[in-house]
Amino acid sequence: MLRPILDEIFSVLSNGAHFKVHTLAAHLQTVDLLQQLDEDPNQDLFKRNFVLMNSLYTLQSELIEEDIYLHIDSMDIYLADKGQAPELNTPLSTYYLDWQNYQTDNEEIAALLDSFWQRYAQSFHHQQNTLSKPHLEDLCLQWQLTQPLEEKAIRRRWRKLAIQHHPDKGSNDDTRFKQLQSEYQQLLGHIKSI
Repeated sequence: MLRPILDEIFSVLSNGAHFKVHTLAAHLQTVDLLQQLDEDPNQDLFKRNFVLMNSLYTLQSELIEEDIYLHIDSMDIYLADKGQAPELNTPLSTYYLDWQNYQTDNEEIAALLDSFWQRYAQSFHHQQNTLSKPHLEDLCLQWQLTQPLEEKAIRRRWRKLAIQHHPDKGSNDDTRFKQLQSEYQQLLGHIKSI
């Protein structure tokens, strides 16, 4: 690996570190390997991201030949053994390995950014609403619910618990009522996310 960006990426990842795309980009900027590439802020962001992603996918294809898998995800970049490697020839890698995509107009950049933020929001929303199995089992036990969960049963149980623990109904425990509200939202969010 003769290219400085590839060498630096490999160096920082080889100690087992995990990076997000933006934290890796920030690191490369601090070591003067990923500087401003355009006067226009959107073009600059796109071009720096393109160079970084191109470098990652180039490094990935080089390392796989050495039985090392470079996992590339916007929120998790790390090195692993080749046994964990999925299909490497993806539409995203194809896009970033094609230098013709480096020059693009602001309208396309805006569309790409919108698409990214929509996928990110959906991913974040799904992660927030999906309960871990142990947490779900605990809530079902506490709420006296059986699985598979049904929205109607959750709502019915919520109403009973809300009446029982509402501060205006003689229960002076505002904290417990707020906790029940949060658990209710978690249960509803969980069934809507599956």
